[in-house]
Parts: sequence; C-alpha cells; structure tokens
Amino acid sequence: MLFALAVAMSFGASAIPRGLDASAPAAAKTTARVPAGNFIDQVQAESQAAEDFGRRHLPLQFSGRLDQAVAELVAYAEQGGAARRFAIGNMLWSMAPEASLRLHRSADALQPEQPEILFELALHYTRKDDCGAALPLWTRLRASPIGIADTATYVAAYCYLALGDLRGAAAIVRDSNVDSRHVGAEKMSYEVFGGPSELSRFGQDYRQASRGDRAALERLLARSFDWHGDWWNAAPQASAQDAAIALARAQWSPQQRERQEWDCLWPKLRDREQGLGYDDLERCRVIVGNHPYPASSALGRVALGRAAARATQPPDFVALLARHGDTLRERARSESGDLEALRVLAYLQQNAADAAGLAESDELGWKRYRDERFALSRIRHAEPAPDTVPDPAYRAMLAQAAQDFPHAPLYPMLEAVYRAGDGDLPAADVARILQAETRTLDLSIRSGGLRSHSQLKALYRHLDAMLEKEGAKPGG
Repeated sequence: MLFALAVAMSFGASAIPRGLDASAPAAAKTTARVPAGNFIDQVQAESQAAEDFGRRHLPLQFSGRLDQAVAELVAYAEQGGAARRFAIGNMLWSMAPEASLRLHRSADALQPEQPEILFELALHYTRKDDCGAALPLWTRLRASPIGIADTATYVAAYCYLALGDLRGAAAIVRDSNVDSRHVGAEKMSYEVFGGPSELSRFGQDYRQASRGDRAALERLLARSFDWHGDWWNAAPQASAQDAAIALARAQWSPQQRERQEWDCLWPKLRDREQGLGYDDLERCRVIVGNHPYPASSALGRVALGRAAARATQPPDFVALLARHGDTLRERARSESGDLEALRVLAYLQQNAADAAGLAESDELGWKRYRDERFALSRIRHAEPAPDTVPDPAYRAMLAQAAQDFPHAPLYPMLEAVYRAGDGDLPAADVARILQAETRTLDLSIRSGGLRSHSQLKALYRHLDAMLEKEGAKPGG
C-alpha cells in the first residue's frame, strides 16, 4: 500500500474541526465526517478487497495494458463510497497520478472534512506544484489538533517556501519531530517528487516497443535489469525481464544477431545466482578480445556491467574504448539516438581517463538527451580548483544547467556560493536551494553520504540564522 496511506492512518482518532477559514477542496459538502477510527477501519477493509481485486490484474501490468488495469480499478472504486475511493486512490498514487487525484477528490466530496483525505489532497497538489491549492490544506492540518505528520514536514514546508513564506517553512521544520522520523520523511520526498513509477514507464515503453520502436525496446530491456523501487533500491525485476525478452524475441528472428546474443547470455543474466564473467562474454563472442560490441546496446551495458562487477580485476578500459568507442559514438550520435550506447561510452571514457572524449559525451547527453547525469558530470569535471574564481564560461555553464534542470539543487547552490563569496548565503538563495533539495535529496549524495535529509536539516538551520540576521525573526 502507498506509503502515504500508512502516514495518514497514523492520525488516529483526532479530527479537524469544522469552520476553518480555508475552503475544502471539493465542491459538494453534504456528508458529516466519519470519526477517524471508523474511517480507518473502513479503509483497511476496502484496501484488502482492493488488493484482491488488483491481484487479478497483475498479468496486465507487464504486457502494455496497465491503462486497462487502472481503468478497471477506477471503475471498481467508483462503485463504492469514500473509503474505497480513498484506498484505491492510494494504490494508484504512483502508477496513475491523475486517476488517484480524481478518486481522492471524489472521496472528499462524499466524505468532507476527513483529515486523512485532506492530507492526501495536500500531497497531490504539492506533487503537482500547485502550492496555491496545497497550502490552505497544509495550514488547516497544521492548525488542527492533528497537526502535520512529522514525516510530511519537508513536503509541507516546501509549499511555504514556494509561496514566499520562509518564516512559516522554518517554523514547521523547527517545531516538528522530524529527526526521529527522518526515514519516513525521506521516503515521503520520494513519494511526492520521485516522478512516474517504474511500472508506468515500463508500460509506456512496452506499448511503443510493440509498435516497432527500437529505442523503446532497448529502454524496456535495460529497465528490467535496473528497476528502481525508490531512490535507494534498484535491482532486476523478474516479471519485467520475462516480458521484455518475450517481446524482443517476438520481434527478432532467430537469425538476427540481437536475438542470438541475448539468447546466449540470457540464462546467466536472468539467474543472478549463476554469475556472469568475461569467459561468458568470450563464449558468446561479444565485447572482449576481438569480438564486436553487441547489436543490442542494452545488452552491452547490462552484460559489461555484470561481468565487471563480478571480476576480481577491472577490465582494460583503454583497450575496450579503443575497440568499441567508434561503434558506441556512432550509435549515440545516430538520428534515432541510443542512450544506452552513450552511457557505456562515457563509462569507458571516464575510466580510461579520456577527459576530452568524456566532455564531448557529457555535452551530448546533456544537450541532446536532456539527461541530468551528463550535465552533472560536465559541471563536476569543469569545476575550478578550490580558492579559484570561476571564469565566465563556467558561470555560464552553471546558469544553463540551473535553467535546464530547475529541480536540481547543486547548480543554484554553486551559483549562490560564488555570488556570496566569503559572505553568508542570503535567505532567498537558501530557500531556492531548499526547494530543490526537498525534491531530490541530492546534496546529501554530493557531500559523500547516502540520500538523506542531512543537508535539508543543515540548510534549514542556516535559513533560521539568516532570517534572524536579516531582521525577520523565524516563527509561525
């Protein structure tokens, strides 16, 4: 069940009183609020029934028919009342955001002033960056006996920042107990800002690939081996792997090199317990020695990565780059494009210390493929030495990255640091960085740690200090 549901269910028996200034989000308000305990009992019962109903639709999820599964779940939800719509709205939170929002809105219309529903609506509007709609809900929740759940501290504060209430944002964080619930708060950032689910991306690629889109087929195969459950967990997904290879085999004849190479390596790739090494690449006549790069770029990235991870010694990156660089470069620059080829090319260039080649690949990945990972690499490798004033070209590069990737916190932070020089970052700059960090938790990784709230906490402490220094006493 959606993480947000678990948070909402922790509200217990308290209730938001009627008569708050902010208007409720749905138009029809005719039904009295159900006591929280009773509503949660109803939701739990409906959740079990909905999961049983949804389980029968699992075959649709990895066959390009996710939309059909969603439509049938929505139809089932609309046959019930507020609790069923709420429960299924939570089930669809990541795989069908708009359907989830419609169900939560209809639950609110049937069961107004229910705090669990208001909480979900606040999350929805925050996710859509509609803080004008979200902030009244966060304000009502904060003023109620229930308050804002500690795990929602940062996403609620995000909307205060977005609408310019820096003191309100700082007060929410300062008054919360988020340190003791930081894992939940970090997961909440992912739930709200993590983007479309892997399942929905897989479904979109599957439909495109089934119509003959080769690039979509490559993405489909690659995704099945690198399935991100969230920001912290990625692993092969067995059902996705089986669906992807079945579709590929249906499109490739047994005589095609793509089919032969995948079939040769598939048993070792599919069963991680067997392991895959350089001897398997030699046996299947790909990548190593004088053998060519696989016809499928997705296979090349997966197989090379798996073999290199298992090996006791790293591969000869210089030799691999010399052998396959032209092939990878040609694919990456082709009219149809090939992101998987570009990723391997950049990987080889970085490990072979080919700085000039890596800069070209990073530029291509950034400007053509709009992939922020390449922009980050380009910025990092062009960064001036410590205590060196950045030149105009680097400052322009930073500004472009901030414009192209507005939700990445590193670029506005570097811009602000260079502007401030030896001085403190102004509160307005800190607020901008905080919004981006709430969406990604990226700065904690850049500082050498795991993706966590560590930099958020540090930035909020700095915001408190700067608000006081600038003459605006923090507080709600």
